[in-house]
Amino acid sequence: MEPVAIPQAIDDPIHILLWSADEIVPFMVCMLTGMLIDHFLPALAIGLIAVKFYRRFRDNRPDGYTLHALYWLGLLPSQAMTIPNPYIRRFLP
Repeated sequence: MEPVAIPQAIDDPIHILLWSADEIVPFMVCMLTGMLIDHFLPALAIGLIAVKFYRRFRDNRPDGYTLHALYWLGLLPSQAMTIPNPYIRRFLP
């Protein structure tokens, strides 16, 4: 079992029970999907495995990589004026 990470600085990610806020998303998605399709326990097991793989994915990449990938795929919408449309790949003068 992995040790529980205790936040050491004010800008450390928020922890909910044993996971950080970004690690709980795959678990909750699997759990809610399992509730909808009436296969709760297998979905919980898949959710725990998904969290393990996501943690391994996240720890081998720089901070903010997941948010950048979501923006690049167009899954992180923003109405800000300074953030360009993610589907525009080339900017012409």
